[in-house]
Amino acid sequence: MSRVRLGILAGAAIVAIAAVIATTGISLVPTSLALGPCLKDWTSGVSYRPRLSPLASADLTVGDDRIRLCYGRPVRHNRTIFGGVVPFDSLWRMGANEPTRLYTGRPITFAGIPLAAGRYSVYTIPHRDRWEIFVSRSTLHWGNDISSAVRAREVGQATVPVEQLATPVETLTVRTDSTGTEAFTIEWETTRVSLPVTPGH
Repeated sequence: MSRVRLGILAGAAIVAIAAVIATTGISLVPTSLALGPCLKDWTSGVSYRPRLSPLASADLTVGDDRIRLCYGRPVRHNRTIFGGVVPFDSLWRMGANEPTRLYTGRPITFAGIPLAAGRYSVYTIPHRDRWEIFVSRSTLHWGNDISSAVRAREVGQATVPVEQLATPVETLTVRTDSTGTEAFTIEWETTRVSLPVTPGH
């Protein structure tokens, strides 16, 4: 049996154990201690070779706690992104490969959505003038497989406006903005969307 095959089987076993933990509410490692490098899904063959859309992360500090967003960074390559590669009015993982994941060690309000400390996936329905943002407790599904089971675990949704950029951004980028309100700012092609983060209760 090849090493890749063994790696995929081992990864599947880890994901299965993690799924049990996630669905039963057991937490072996506090979220505040789990803000290490963004984790690859080793059940996918994509994880065993160099990725065209590497994993990246962006961190905000809210109070004394770090909030981390992990996402895959696809490249435009002269393609039409919004309304093309990423269709309008359809669910999108807000990145590539694994779902875009949010980790918070404290209660926060994310884009207007109250969240307890924990691990979440974030996805969107992009429209021309606004994005609908969804947050789910499902974090182990693959990328754009936003099934009814994933949606059943949603904890909230919100709508944020779209800004247009004068200069296109080649690679999907999440920036952190601390001028006034803390926020994760997503930029790709000529689209910018800001997701504010404030302390929760």
